[in-house]
Amino acid sequence: MGKITITEKQEAIIRRLNDPLYTVEFLKEWVNRNDNVFINAPAALQAMGASGFFAAVRAIERAEESDGENT
Repeated sequence: MGKITITEKQEAIIRRLNDPLYTVEFLKEWVNRNDNVFINAPAALQAMGASGFFAAVRAIERAEESDGENT
């Protein structure tokens, strides 16, 4: 998988969600990490959390786009 770039629309969704941990800056730092759980477990788990949160942001983005098509 290639490098993930966070779009302005995704940044707006992240800010709107207003999570105290998963900020735009945090996600930009962690979403592209690929740490090995056996070598650096805390970093691997942090990156996994960031990836999961970002997957939710993408799902929100898709849902909002499809809502716009139905109005």
